[in-house]
Amino acid sequence: MNNTQALTALIAHVDASDKPVLIGWDEVVQWPQGLLKQFLKLGLIAKDVNAKSLTCLGCEHHCAMDVLLTEDAKRTFIVCDHADMQSQMGRIAVPLERLQQWQLSAKKIAAYIAGTLGLDSKPTYSKETASYKLGMLKGKDGRRLVALLEQPLRLEIAGHVTPLEDILFFDGEALAFDIDRVQSILASTPANVGKAYTPNTNKQDARKAATQAMYQNWRDQYQALLLKYPGKPDTWYSSQIAKLPMAQRKKPETIRKHMKT
Repeated sequence: MNNTQALTALIAHVDASDKPVLIGWDEVVQWPQGLLKQFLKLGLIAKDVNAKSLTCLGCEHHCAMDVLLTEDAKRTFIVCDHADMQSQMGRIAVPLERLQQWQLSAKKIAAYIAGTLGLDSKPTYSKETASYKLGMLKGKDGRRLVALLEQPLRLEIAGHVTPLEDILFFDGEALAFDIDRVQSILASTPANVGKAYTPNTNKQDARKAATQAMYQNWRDQYQALLLKYPGKPDTWYSSQIAKLPMAQRKKPETIRKHMKT
């Protein structure tokens, strides 16, 4: 995974949820060296509390399991209780770093953009428009509102709407924001408010793929739980999946609707 792919995945995670989402160590460890530190420094993500349950990697069943601490709190492990594997697996060590997880959200991205544009006002969320108002920039015909629209993430300037991926990108190893494009939009005639948004189909496909990947993770976990704990109601299985980072803080009812099909 390169820098651009990691950024695209982050944006896709936020696009798939209207709430803050969690990124676990299993995903972060695939990022290029130094990228985690860069995202943290920019405020795009923030360290969250350690995960209390994980997908066990001890065998092919990949069960959702609670993580336990040793008495000295220096080591963590999972106790296998799969009917077919318990005698073989027993206690499974879990590296402490695997418990780490990070939070990201549209709000954090909005704050980063506002700071990059030099806007002093704090982003404010409007439930009515599902967007964060970032502040005002001086344009051709006066001051113009800048906002970050949600699901999918788009930047709106003076009525012009641009997919976030088209304006936030990597220039070599550094994350860059296309200020020249912003200035060009401000110098143009304001677009009609409410103008239809024409999505970039490639980026839209990437977001859909990320959502489908999340659903597939749920389905795989459901099958693993079904083998391990047959006969439980669907609400029980979805509640177990909801405890894991793969749930992306979705409600058990949402997971239940997608974990079978």
